[in-house]
Order: sequence, then structure tokens, then C-alpha cells
Amino acid sequence: MNPEPLIQFPAINHENLGIETPEDENALYAAIDLGSNSFHMIIARQAHGQMQVVDKHKEMVRLRAGLDRNGYLTEEAFSSGIACLERFGQRIKGISQQNIRAVGTNTLRNAKNSRQFLLAAREALGAGIQIISGQEEARLIYLGVSLGLPKSDEQRLVMDIGGGSTEYIIGQRNQHRHLTSTEMGCVSINEDFFSDGQIDQDTMQKAIDRCRQILQPHRNKLILLGWDAAIGASGTIKSIGQILEQNHWGDGSITLDGLLKLKQALVEAGHLDALKIDGLKDERKPVICGGLAILIASFIELNMHSLQVAANALREGLIFDTLGRLHAADVRDVSVQAMQKWMKVDLEQAEAITLSARHLYKQAHNCWLLHSDEIDFQRLLVWACQLHECGIAISYKRYRHHSAYLIEEADMAGFDQQDKQILSAMLLNHRGKFINAALDAFDRTLGEKVLFLTVLLRLAVRIHRGRDLEEIKPELQIHKQNKLCLIFPENWLIEHPLSQLDLEREAKRLSTIGFHLSCR
Repeated sequence: MNPEPLIQFPAINHENLGIETPEDENALYAAIDLGSNSFHMIIARQAHGQMQVVDKHKEMVRLRAGLDRNGYLTEEAFSSGIACLERFGQRIKGISQQNIRAVGTNTLRNAKNSRQFLLAAREALGAGIQIISGQEEARLIYLGVSLGLPKSDEQRLVMDIGGGSTEYIIGQRNQHRHLTSTEMGCVSINEDFFSDGQIDQDTMQKAIDRCRQILQPHRNKLILLGWDAAIGASGTIKSIGQILEQNHWGDGSITLDGLLKLKQALVEAGHLDALKIDGLKDERKPVICGGLAILIASFIELNMHSLQVAANALREGLIFDTLGRLHAADVRDVSVQAMQKWMKVDLEQAEAITLSARHLYKQAHNCWLLHSDEIDFQRLLVWACQLHECGIAISYKRYRHHSAYLIEEADMAGFDQQDKQILSAMLLNHRGKFINAALDAFDRTLGEKVLFLTVLLRLAVRIHRGRDLEEIKPELQIHKQNKLCLIFPENWLIEHPLSQLDLEREAKRLSTIGFHLSCR
């Protein structure tokens, strides 16, 4: 499949924003981030009320490393940046100017010849470039990161390590409360302490101490505001997160203990040229020490326990900011609706099954203890009803397998990995022979809940086998958790012979997983 699913951003209410609704849903939007370490470009289009990413491109320009002692971009750095923008310009040619947003960050804020660079850059790119402040950079980073997270009332600390600056933002949902931009980045710290490639314990400690000094003026404000979860953005944080994971120095998140193990590995190597660490790419080696020093200092100064890695960053916030403020809606609902449209799901059939599944859930949730402060089982059941047929767009044959794969692999905004694993397991088993291996990803307790949800989904799907869209609310009686009886209105089964046959077959299927089903 060439285009990515409609996954990146929530729906946009153009009318409320005073923005004219695009006549052409294929109109493209471009966001370009001229960072101190790398240049990023993202191309998206609006479709079905969401922004769909259609292309991404990144180049390690290392602009910050090209600043000379007097604060000017060297000829080499200047030329490298312009050459990159010429390639970007080729890609965005034909996109409406009002749909293009390009920004420069720390290095272009500080370079003494940034004006000359911007003149040449505009000609190369074919679009104007804005130099944004550290505060604006922080705002856009938070907006971009928040769009990729599940809807929650928790307060978040978002941290982004750039080449020349590091941003710390605290906010809730999509609204920031505090923005901080500090003058330390993975490139600048690396240049100050590791320019010769040597890595030793003393130098690492000096780099960490410097970062702590820079952060200390902001420490009290950040700690006073507080946060429930810490999220990290940027290539440096993603890279370090991957290194910790591949070397089993963490539990899926970044921790101080894992960072100290990485620090020890760097010191033992002794030199950048000698680094051979699983997960560390060659392009990241020149800035790994600086980025690590910033992270360790942040954990110590802010008393951080763990840091989750975000998928989105400044460019995602930038492209959304071009269109306006978002709806007060759960982004997961928008993602599901977009997937339905993208995969041409029969919406009326999905809604009929959803209504029946909700009715069954109300009768079963107390008996099966489908309650959790962390997981909304009813919403997962509803989403499964709405998405179970999305695989038909690929092929009717084995479509349940296609549906399961699509949902597990799609980068659906708002859904975490566990949500997608639950949905995938349910979609795989919504009909046919039950595949027990689908529950292997869950612990025993959660696996049992997923099994119960799947049974409800299977029953709702079987009831509407005839696709007549009739609203039917059978009574569900449950005895000892595994003995089920569906009671239908008088003569309903006789008048719906296909559904009756399917329910008889379903009773045999369910018996293989320990359930006894009867209908009357």
C-alpha cells in the first residue's frame, strides 16, 4: 500500500476556525523544519477530516557544527544547507504557497549570516522560511507531540533535544502551560566537550555538569508545575531509546539507570571511532555524547523517573498549526472513522453490529468484570465493531487476517501499542476458527478480558449475518461465566434462518474455547 493510513492528526473544523474548506481533498500541505542538526520535511494532505502523511524526508545537515568561532556559517555548512533545500524544493514544487510552512530554529536564530542564508534558501526552496523563537519552537513541539498521544487529562512534560537548544514544555491535552527553551543542544555540547572524539569519565561528567548548570534556573518552575508523564521527542531521544531497548538497558522507556549504562559503554569505548553499540547508527555517533549528557542532566535536575519516546515532533505541530486549532474530540475516534473511510467499510453494517454489541456488553460487563481504570473495554469493543471488516478492501478471502494486520501495523493517532494489540486480536477472531495464539501478547487477566470482548463481538457479527440492518436486542443470560443463552423475540430465529444457522455454527466454535452457547 503506497499512501500511509489516515493516522496523523485529529479532525479539523474549518467552519469554526473561519477557514474555507478545501475544495480539493488532495491538496497538499508541507512543513519544513530547518533544525541545527538535521532538516526535516513532511508532506500531508487532508482527507476524510484528517491529515494524511504522504511523504517524509530527513537529511543530517549538521548546520550547528558549521558555525565558526565568530558565529558565521562556514561556506561548507552554507552550501550543504542550500543543496538540501534545493532537493526539498523539488518535492514541494506545485504545492500552494499558502500550504507551505518552513521554519528555522536555534542555529539560524544565532548565525550572524543567517540573513544571507535565508535569501539563498528561499530561492532554493521556492518558499519563505521563518526564524522562530525558542518559545514558539517549544509551542509547536508540544502541539505536535500531543497530537500523537491518547486523549488524557494527565499533565505532561515534553522534552525535545535539538542540535543547539533543548525545550521543556508542560501542558495538558493540546494546551501548554509553560514553555522553556534552553541554550544547550546535542551538537553544541558535543562541540564543547567531545570535538576531538575522545570520551572519558571526567569529560562526560564535565558535560553533564554544564547541562545541569544551564537547566538549574528553570528547574524550580518545572518541578513546581509538576507532571504525570514525561515524553521525549527528537531524533536524539528516539535514538537513545532504541539503543537502550536493543541492549536491554531498560523496560521500554528511558530511565536514568539505562542512561548510565550507555554512558559507561561510551567511556569504555574511549573514542567515537571505536563505538560499536547495538542500535547506534553511524549518523548519530557525532552527537550521541552531547545528547546523552543533556538527558542525564535532565533526569537528575528534574527528578525524572522515566521518559517515554514520542512519535511526533515540531514538524507535525507545524503542519497542524497551519490549519488552525483542533476539535475537542478523542483523536482515536477520528482515527477509526478515517480508517473506515479509507478502507471503504460498510458503515451501516458496522453501526448495526455496534448497537447490538453495546446491548450485549451492558448485560455482560458486570458478570465478566469488564472494568478497568486504564482500559475502556466498551470503547475497544465499539472500535472493533467499526473496524472488523476493514480487511475486505484488500480481499474477502482471509479478510479477518487482513483486518488484524492493518490495525496492528497502522500508526493510528491516539492508539498505544496495547490498544492496537487488543483490537488486532479481536478482529482476527471475530469469526471462524478461534486462534488462541492471538492472546499470547497479554497477561492472563487481560487475555481473559480480551476473550470475553471477542465473544461479544462474534455474537453481534453472527446476529447480523443477513446484513438486513435490523435493530435487534436479544437478552443475554450468563451462568458461571461460560454458559451463555441468547433469548430472541418470538419467531425471530425462524424469520432469520441464515442468522440461526450461523449461531448454531458459532455454538460449536465457542465450545472449542470453553463456552456453551444456546439460543431460543
